[in-house]
Amino acid sequence: MHRGCANLQGPMDWNDLRYFLAIARSGSLAKAARELSVEHTTVSRRLGALEEDLGTRLFARGPAGLVLTTAGKNMLPIVEDIAEQISSIERCVTGLDGRVAGTVRLTIPESGNSYFMHRLRELRSRHPELVIELISDNRPLDIRRGEADIAVRFAAVPDQDLIVRKPGKAGWSLYASPSYLARKGPLASVNDVSGHELIGYADLLAMVEGEQWLRSLKPPPVVVMRGNSIVGVARAAVEGIGIAPLPCFAAAQESGLLRITPEVIGERDIMLVVHPDLVRVARVRATMDFLIELFHHEAALWSGRNAPDPG
Repeated sequence: MHRGCANLQGPMDWNDLRYFLAIARSGSLAKAARELSVEHTTVSRRLGALEEDLGTRLFARGPAGLVLTTAGKNMLPIVEDIAEQISSIERCVTGLDGRVAGTVRLTIPESGNSYFMHRLRELRSRHPELVIELISDNRPLDIRRGEADIAVRFAAVPDQDLIVRKPGKAGWSLYASPSYLARKGPLASVNDVSGHELIGYADLLAMVEGEQWLRSLKPPPVVVMRGNSIVGVARAAVEGIGIAPLPCFAAAQESGLLRITPEVIGERDIMLVVHPDLVRVARVRATMDFLIELFHHEAALWSGRNAPDPG
């Protein structure tokens, strides 16, 4: 059972609780404002109104940002429960009329931004009343809490209650710019990178296939740069800094890159993740069907298989 909170001084607005939850999860008014797509001043004002209604402070300023007070800590699990119940109601009652209309929040990795931007126009042409809110973020949003309706992921999904579809494979290969190849020459093989300069991955991307391939090489390769985003590593390769291991679908969006080997150095399952309450909602079902069709139709681009030998 949750412990009691401060006595309510006036009528409570659920929207104010949404602001409280966003601040509690992000630890920052500015981050909460970005998440809610409002101005920083609006978040501050709504928090002030909530604290006035409750007659207590919910946050204190700490070295790393805003931290919950005792009252805020007592209140957080209750508000999270309320948010989950509201999300459940919305999932159960919206879109049941069969019309493909309304908003679908689709979260994708940052590296997929360009790819999906170009292809979602076809989905909109099929369903003019559909609005796609595209969230390109390497942080996995919480499907259960309603932070997104559909997620495109390449890592394991720990929540066994979510529905996961695997419409294909995402392969990785090696890419470089024409200027780099003019300077350093062609690659002998994926197992022999002697005389070449490589670009690797850091931080949260240290476990991606490209970085694991680099670490498997003997002797260790010459790594001249590391990046903490696939987009950043791709741009470094375009600038001629070195050879970059990249997802094939992401590299295909860069006109300044050449694939330098037909081999695939690693791959992962493509996963579409959706809440079970949403799978029958018309707008979500239509979006899922479109994405599955897209992955099947462009399987060669995603997998990187059947690539021509660069000669």
